[in-house]
Amino acid sequence: MHERAGPLIAAALIVSAVSGTALAHSGATGIVRQRMDLMGEIADRMKELGAMIRGRENFDPEVAGSAADALAGHAGEMLSLFPVGSAGGTSEARPAIWVDWQEFEGLAGALEEKASALSSAAQEAESVDEIRPLFADMGRTCSQCHEDFRLEK
Repeated sequence: MHERAGPLIAAALIVSAVSGTALAHSGATGIVRQRMDLMGEIADRMKELGAMIRGRENFDPEVAGSAADALAGHAGEMLSLFPVGSAGGTSEARPAIWVDWQEFEGLAGALEEKASALSSAAQEAESVDEIRPLFADMGRTCSQCHEDFRLEK
């Protein structure tokens, strides 16, 4: 397997998993719906960037930077959408979020930092190769959070 394939596969799996939440959204309300919608937005931006990373779309620094800016903004909003008591029902949030809040908060902060770094790099990049490692690193952060804090449905 190509050395870049592992992180890219992980990012693609995240996008697929988050995209699958559309069915779960039908029963969600309130804050749970808001965070599911936010995660859907994150998935959309990851797909946008992933298409460039995989060569399905031409690399466009402005589009890549805008997508990464949106990811950073969404990561910054994330914590406010996980108030205590918002697990259960249609939520895919594990109770571990509130038990290990510092870890969850750290991953959300790392996602915001990595998305901001990706945004800066994308706007200056001349080729997709310059942002590929940053995208993969961000995808690993998403994977870690999903592994630790998201229920499989």
